[in-house]
Amino acid sequence: MVVEAGDPRLQLRRETTTDTPESSARQGWRGWCNQALGLSLAASAAERASRARRARIQRPLETHRTVAVLQLKGGGGKTTTAYHLAATAGRVRGGNILAGEFNENQGTLAERALTANHDRTTLDLIRNLETVTRRTADLVRYVRPQGDDRIHVLASPPEGTDRTRVDGRSVRAAHETLRSLYSLILLDTGNSAQSSTWRAAVDVADSLVLVAHNREDDARLLEATVAAVQAEGHGQKLARSVLVVSNTATNNTERLTRLREYAEAVGLAGVVVIPFDKSLQEGRAFHYDALHPGTVRAYEEATATLTDQL
Repeated sequence: MVVEAGDPRLQLRRETTTDTPESSARQGWRGWCNQALGLSLAASAAERASRARRARIQRPLETHRTVAVLQLKGGGGKTTTAYHLAATAGRVRGGNILAGEFNENQGTLAERALTANHDRTTLDLIRNLETVTRRTADLVRYVRPQGDDRIHVLASPPEGTDRTRVDGRSVRAAHETLRSLYSLILLDTGNSAQSSTWRAAVDVADSLVLVAHNREDDARLLEATVAAVQAEGHGQKLARSVLVVSNTATNNTERLTRLREYAEAVGLAGVVVIPFDKSLQEGRAFHYDALHPGTVRAYEEATATLTDQL
């Protein structure tokens, strides 16, 4: 059969075939056809976008990086965000990645992450920090491996910590040890900007992730969080910071627009909206594979945007 130059089938062939192996589809029906039939169908726009996000996440870091996840409110989504950004980085880029919970209040990371064969926490690490050398083997007694997410978790005690031991000085000391063992640390912080642990976390961080739900009170707290960062003398870090907005079932688009405009006004590097996902609600245990595909894409974009700043 002869196909004329103007035949629409020729344009379709150009759009759906490729001579470059790395451009060939590996996902969806096109990927199946390529594998099963030996074709060279080009990757779809969605697959190309996915590859681009993952390439950004996989970009090598020149040195260790620490990210503090901030929101001046309990139950504001910090733990969920810190864990899933770390898990996305673990699944896509690999390497030594830690999601650490450093605050003087009751933590929830231990309850929502995979359990370990011990119940030691951040407080135990701080109490025994002088016995921990800069070897990963020394941390096995304190961290909790997270299976397919390929990260470690260091959790605060569910009942709250000893405030006489967990302070800004101890956070800095623990971070100094941990940064020699992990290429990327995401710090789940407390709820008070007056706390020495909060101040220490912001101080040691290279970049920040600001967290908000698509709610009016969270929009106000976002402004308070930015003001607190600026008051601590770290306003320059906002240019390397990302706002992660967890959408609600009501999906107030007008408020989302205001949040985006505010983030742009204070110079944040980017805004990513995480769609409403029932698997993330009601304090359930984290299960990455249960996330909706749209949620995974959003966390990939958030992690990619963050990595761009590191």
